[in-house]
Amino acid sequence: MADETKDIFETVEEDYEFLDTVELDGDTYFMLIPATDSEEIDGEVFIMKLVEIDGEEMLEGVDDGELFDRVYNIFKENNKDEFEFLD
Repeated sequence: MADETKDIFETVEEDYEFLDTVELDGDTYFMLIPATDSEEIDGEVFIMKLVEIDGEEMLEGVDDGELFDRVYNIFKENNKDEFEFLD
């Protein structure tokens, strides 16, 4: 990953690095981590849902714990060979 260009999502509060997308029940979710210069992921993963507001696509945080777990479990299954999961 060191030689790859990192995809960054810029927000007002923080920059994020894109890990993957997950499709669930017709919705698209983005798996993000805080952007750093380090190659190590500290375990903090954010799940953002792609929503349309007033005709504009935006990312919205997933606050529902059950939905978060469902999306995260799909992400883990899809990326079990790419990442080492500690949970």
